[in-house]
Amino acid sequence: MARIGVFVCWCGSNIAETVDSPAVAAYARTLPSVVVARDYRYTCSEPGQRMITDAIREYGLTGVLVASCSPRMHEATFRKTAATVGLNPYMLEMANIREHCSWVHTDREKATAKAKDLVRLMVEKLRRNRPLAPIVVPVTQRVMVVGAGIAGIQVALDVAAAGYEVVLVERKPSIGGHMAQLDETFPTLDCSQCILTPRMVDIMQSDKIKLYTYAEVESVDGYIGNFNVKVRKKARSVDVDKCTGCGDCFNNCMSRNKISVPERVSVAESMDQEMKNTLDVILEPATGEHGMLISVLQDIQKKYNYLPPDALRYTSERLNVPLSRTYGLARFYNSFSLTPRGKNLVRVCMGTACHVKGAGLILQALERLLDVKAGETTEDGDFTLEPVRCLGCCGLAPVMTINDDLYGAVTQAKLPKILERYRKQAPAAVTPGGTDQTAPSDVMAGETVDA
Repeated sequence: MARIGVFVCWCGSNIAETVDSPAVAAYARTLPSVVVARDYRYTCSEPGQRMITDAIREYGLTGVLVASCSPRMHEATFRKTAATVGLNPYMLEMANIREHCSWVHTDREKATAKAKDLVRLMVEKLRRNRPLAPIVVPVTQRVMVVGAGIAGIQVALDVAAAGYEVVLVERKPSIGGHMAQLDETFPTLDCSQCILTPRMVDIMQSDKIKLYTYAEVESVDGYIGNFNVKVRKKARSVDVDKCTGCGDCFNNCMSRNKISVPERVSVAESMDQEMKNTLDVILEPATGEHGMLISVLQDIQKKYNYLPPDALRYTSERLNVPLSRTYGLARFYNSFSLTPRGKNLVRVCMGTACHVKGAGLILQALERLLDVKAGETTEDGDFTLEPVRCLGCCGLAPVMTINDDLYGAVTQAKLPKILERYRKQAPAAVTPGGTDQTAPSDVMAGETVDA
């Protein structure tokens, strides 16, 4: 005959504030097969667990019900407690009166009634419980790792180092994943191959690791400890035992799809003829000289106020320089622009000294006068406004430049007259390797101008 003990926890105020724990315990005493029912402030504490073990011995309990928090938190704790005095741990159940009652209700009377119902249900379950014993299932001491990138390789090596067999499956012909395609790794910029290659060698030399390359997992059946995995090895027409990994068979295989390389078309055939003639004049003294690339880009920008895409492609073609290098220089230096700029480039220094002297107000005033935001170009194409970090003239703060002309100790009152000077002047005329021929004669770089 079942002899059940019920123990209702207060959980401090977590439960007792909303649920009348003593009333729930009193109700439990009226339930069939319940021989003892008690409430306690903290049942999971050492005194609370000792109360349960003492009751098991004193009343010869065959089942225990703890009404407290979620079983996910303390079910294992209470089952171990019951097992220490000989009670089958699976004859212990928990009623969740914290998350299911006190934490989701504000009406104390209704929460208490719900807690009583939960206790009643769990008592009935306990009356029907049967003692269980842990089962022993044979487990295959082998691990499968799918994917032989750097992560999969490291996991396989760690598991093998722990003494277990590993099956490593990679769908590509070679291991290493994306890391094998990198030169350096972030953030330390260490050599990618210096990190990866020793681990790839360890994979091949380990007697605990079975590697399947050019293979895919087709199906997985079974359960933890006893999985049955079907791996399909793709046909490769190669004797693996004799393969040295040279790759010649792959490169010369007639059965695989060949990649057709489209015929290279010169950009000169599609670009504007006037631009081509202008670029030919700029590039003539620099043909074949890679070191003159920066000066060539400077001359192109002076002509067009930015670096047109066709001009960059034509320059790379004429100088026999990789287009990636040309774009790399154009993006690296802040003085180059890949987007169209106005005839006049207005730069406002936002360095510390200029900021303290009111450079922010100067930038806002220019935005109002030009009707643009920082980084934009006016609709008529006359001005482009850019903030810069430092112009190196802290003693003249606040500082701004228009094209190659420097203005120091700038005030908002001076700005309209300064801008008007550039609205009146004609567009700059640029000769290859030359300079702006129409800069105001009374304004020199580095000179403070009283406008």
